Amino acid sequence: MTAGPRDGTLLQLVAGGRVWTFDGSRPVVVGRDPRCDVQLPDVEVSRTHLSLQLEERGWVLRDLGSSNGTSVDGWALPGGTADGPPPGAGRPLEPGREHRVQVGGRDGPTLVIRSGPGAHLAPGHAVPAPPPGHAAPSRVVVIGRDPACDVVVADDPLVSRRHAAIEVAGPGTAVVRDLGSSNGTHLNGARLSGEAVLTAGDTIGVGSTTVTWDGRAAVLPRGHTATLDARHLGVATRGGKRLLDDVSLTVRAGQLVAVIGPSGAGKSTLLGALTGLRPAGMGRVTWDGRDLYQQYDHLRHLIGLVPQDDVLHRQLTVRRALGFAARLRLPQDTTAAERDERVRRVLAEVGLSDQVDQRIDSLSGGQRKRTSIALELLTAPQLLFLDEPTSGLDPGLDRQVMEGLRVLADAGRVVIVVTHSVLALDQCDRVLLLAAGGRVAFFGPPDQLLSYFGVRDHPAVFRALDDPAWVGRFAESPVRRAYIGATSVVTPMPPPAGAAPAPMRPAPVRQLGTLVRRNLAVVAADRLFLALLVGMPVVLAVMAHAFPGEAGLSVRAAGGDPAEAQQRIIVLVVGAALMGAALAVREFVAERPIYRREHAVGLSPTAYLASKVVVVGGAVAVQSVAFTLLALVGLPGPDDPRVLPWGRWEIAAAAAAVGVTMCIAALAVSALARSTDQTMPALVALVMGQLVLCGGLFPLADRAGLEQVSWLLPARAGYAAMASTSQLQPLSGPQLDPLFTPTTSRWALDLGVLALQAAVFLAVTAWALARSVARSGTPR
Repeated sequence: MTAGPRDGTLLQLVAGGRVWTFDGSRPVVVGRDPRCDVQLPDVEVSRTHLSLQLEERGWVLRDLGSSNGTSVDGWALPGGTADGPPPGAGRPLEPGREHRVQVGGRDGPTLVIRSGPGAHLAPGHAVPAPPPGHAAPSRVVVIGRDPACDVVVADDPLVSRRHAAIEVAGPGTAVVRDLGSSNGTHLNGARLSGEAVLTAGDTIGVGSTTVTWDGRAAVLPRGHTATLDARHLGVATRGGKRLLDDVSLTVRAGQLVAVIGPSGAGKSTLLGALTGLRPAGMGRVTWDGRDLYQQYDHLRHLIGLVPQDDVLHRQLTVRRALGFAARLRLPQDTTAAERDERVRRVLAEVGLSDQVDQRIDSLSGGQRKRTSIALELLTAPQLLFLDEPTSGLDPGLDRQVMEGLRVLADAGRVVIVVTHSVLALDQCDRVLLLAAGGRVAFFGPPDQLLSYFGVRDHPAVFRALDDPAWVGRFAESPVRRAYIGATSVVTPMPPPAGAAPAPMRPAPVRQLGTLVRRNLAVVAADRLFLALLVGMPVVLAVMAHAFPGEAGLSVRAAGGDPAEAQQRIIVLVVGAALMGAALAVREFVAERPIYRREHAVGLSPTAYLASKVVVVGGAVAVQSVAFTLLALVGLPGPDDPRVLPWGRWEIAAAAAAVGVTMCIAALAVSALARSTDQTMPALVALVMGQLVLCGGLFPLADRAGLEQVSWLLPARAGYAAMASTSQLQPLSGPQLDPLFTPTTSRWALDLGVLALQAAVFLAVTAWALARSVARSGTPR
């Protein structure tokens, strides 16, 4: 066709020695069909493969849902549909520049396109196709979430704006590198460090998306039904007891599977093996043909896990809880508007849009569970696992949750739910029944379960499992062959996922800021905590005023008798220690399910621990200062302070140091405790130890054993610092305790001992946190 009147609208296409020229008066369609404007008779080309349309920004090339894809100058176009591409998809062509378009796969034809001035050739003039092996100029293909990237991964919230780059230097020569993404780039399942050379067929993992390098272009995954396969999974204790024994199953995307069985049948063990958190010692798990254990560092991004315990702070509203989670889980370059939109979408998906501003502790049990599911959906997982989501719910809510899971599976996910309930099995595509010892007694559609066992109700199925022969019968049954298929010989395999690197924990400083804000929000929303925060200093100060005497901490006002000051210092030290321990002793043990799940998806342990010290320790410091000043209202302070010009503030500083050190010691106890019930005896022991061994009730110097133990307690150094400030003993002559010496250097030494104790307790706390994660089986 001839050119139109505006030379700037011209478009020229060259392929196989033929030339087509168009004037922009209508769209141009390229494909295998003879009715296309440009026909390319090649098996790699779809009937209607791509289109070119003149818009305000110039000519735009779009893929029309082709089978083998389209790439422009080495980057793959997002696939559209035969009825039209999605809005905004496509590649604008640069006027005057020659673009090389690969139509279909690597064996498809190459189309050379030029638009704008100079694109029109004289009628009958032919431009030969580029010679074989023609080298394309060096270029960089950027993969990311930003629409300006060459390969746009718009639907994956774990992908950074500019995530990774492929530098193509020539035919067969390309290297890939990460661009400082939040979740890292993975080459063939392994986390990328520095640059790596690409070969045809390599997979590049960005977020939960896998891009394939075909030797010429980066190709986004095509729509197909992926499958989760587990083969011959076996788990045994060190003593040899079998928890799972030769478990195999096959689940396609879009299916909902219920795992049922009697207590102790290995249901939760199976969940750990399928998620990779506690890998099986025998067998293998694959997703879409990729080994989960060997490529766990990347495939972990595809997994969402909803544990049995709630993993959200119940004091917060749904919006705030998910908002903080989005800040922690999504890439750091995600904007506030994008986070809010993501929260809105997942809440709509689980049917909680009307409860967005409701406190989580005011929701029904089913709504709380759906909130936990929404938390996992923030990262758009393709595999969703749930451990007893209907536990404790009434039958109506039980069915409501399962119906919600049915909707999530219909959206194209694999959803596997461990449950004791059989009330809503009709919502499932498959049911996996485990017998004692973790052996498969049935796997198939739920409507075949009762007939397979020849019973009328589900309780009878569980009674039938008393006969171990059912396991062998299923192994030889047509049901197994129909829904699991043939399996290979059982092959023992070590669990390589156990050695997988920890998830990336990007921007710990940013995480710290988010965690501090979240902790403050939880404190502000917790009325009991606020009451303790405000009430304890006041109540303890009132009790301190019950002591007889008007000399306060002034030995001079007491006529040289230090007894009153000694008693009041004991009250100040023990009160500060009590406040520090009371506020912190339940902090970690109460949040353990939350911490374990967040740790598994990238939470920095250092940021988490630091946030607790900042918020709880800061609150205790303020409490201790307020308590000290209130306890001394109307009473004389120290006669001659050592460091500060105001003796009351010097005493308050020592009290705050005691309180914060005790707070960290209580955090260590909380991290070591297995349940909240264990924290109260520990709290009593901690506080009593401070009272008895502070050095105020009786001398501790030169008392073998007692003196050494007292050095481990914050009250000992805290009492000594206050005694030094208040001059409870003279500089010369008989001295009760060298730590009481009223000198600046001795006061500083006492505070230094408290700082050293705080550092030791902090190290113990960090170790205990790591130990609590290791006990859960979460990879570190």
